[in-house]
Amino acid sequence: MKRPFALLVLFHCLGIALAERVRVDFWIISGSGVLILTAACLSFRHGRLTTILVFVLSLLLGALSLKNSFILPKYHIANCLPYGDKSLYSLSGSVESIPVTRNGRSSFVFRVRQVQLEDLKWPSCGKILVNTDFAQKLDYAQRLTLIGSPCRIHAFSASSRSYRRYLYRQGIYRLMRIKSSLQVIPEERKDGNRLALFPLWLRERMGRMIRRYLPELPAAVVLAMVLGQKDSVPWLVNDLMVKSGTVHILVVSGFNVGIVAFVANLLFKTVRIRRKMRIIFTIICLLVYCLVTGASNPVVRATVMGIIFLAGYLIKREADIYNCLACAAMFILLFSPGQLFDIGFQLSFSSVLAIVYFYPKIKSFLRLDNCRSAILKFISEGFLVSFSAWAGTIAIIACNFRMVSPLTVLANIFIVPLATLITLCGFSLLLCGSFCPLLGSAFGSTASALVSLLLNTNVLMARIPGAYFYF
Repeated sequence: MKRPFALLVLFHCLGIALAERVRVDFWIISGSGVLILTAACLSFRHGRLTTILVFVLSLLLGALSLKNSFILPKYHIANCLPYGDKSLYSLSGSVESIPVTRNGRSSFVFRVRQVQLEDLKWPSCGKILVNTDFAQKLDYAQRLTLIGSPCRIHAFSASSRSYRRYLYRQGIYRLMRIKSSLQVIPEERKDGNRLALFPLWLRERMGRMIRRYLPELPAAVVLAMVLGQKDSVPWLVNDLMVKSGTVHILVVSGFNVGIVAFVANLLFKTVRIRRKMRIIFTIICLLVYCLVTGASNPVVRATVMGIIFLAGYLIKREADIYNCLACAAMFILLFSPGQLFDIGFQLSFSSVLAIVYFYPKIKSFLRLDNCRSAILKFISEGFLVSFSAWAGTIAIIACNFRMVSPLTVLANIFIVPLATLITLCGFSLLLCGSFCPLLGSAFGSTASALVSLLLNTNVLMARIPGAYFYF
């Protein structure tokens, strides 16, 4: 059987999808899994029957993992507070996510450690999404105490139900609104050691450097493309990129991780580091970059893919892209099975699969290798890559956003090369700006001009009749 592991992962995903749609008790699935495992062991000599049982077992394990992810401890914040209780609680814990401030308001994920009601205290756990009516400066992992009334995530419409499911899959089961700064009592201490907090310190320093060398709007775009800080990108810019189908460049994902891997490998090769150590150092750079950018889901997915792909070269095995994708998907779903329903997860894997499958077939059909013009060949290959990714994701985008952008293929031919140059300028600025201000200014001016060109090109693309339409 060709690529059995990829097929196993496919059955695992199918099991997760079925568990989301069909309500079956956890213990029934567990008992069925034990029976299937016993039957597989007893029929070990019967190859075909054993194979079928293993695939069924993988399906049941997928369903079991999703069911298990929704089982919460008794002292979880979702279980230890009565429904509809409006009492003022004192919640002690730490900031779990990098706080986002926009329009004079802040939001962050808070991990609860202890709950207090008057003189009664008890340990607790779980995450709460906190929204403040004011700008609150907080750091990741900073300890603090919140005073307020956590509430359930109500669902009054289809969109709010989808949002609730999204938060549940992130492990967030309660919301809290803070109206006054007196309800937030920060502490000087932080959870975690200095090694864990180093990437965040590095992220903040990189952000300051980009803002120092670039004007406000170009700096916002470069911060989003290089460090994943999208909170300062104007709404109008984001909306225009959504309409032209190029908003993916504002998300740190496989595109950026690939550039980091390429640049790191090139630098290590320049200083004549051996191949094995070069791959190890490149993997370390990918892990650091993943942490610096906040370890968001797209970055984690791309980093896992990159590490698995590089590990194939490390053990001197030819890397099969389908097996690499299967390993990356399984790694992510083992820790968070709900990621299967995340749109970003679906778009990431479907776009890569579409490029890997469709691109070589279309290229062979059109016989591009026989093209003598290097420029024409380069443009044609870029068009085919963009078209393959668009064909693989159009159904997901149409179903979730009720929008189709036929111009995406053409727009990406111009936008993606510009985004590549901007990202390279951003990394060059970060590498050179700290010790050579002259080079920092040069890269900053270049990045600013390229961002201006990118935004103007995007506006022109979005204004073309039929560039996008809703349904």
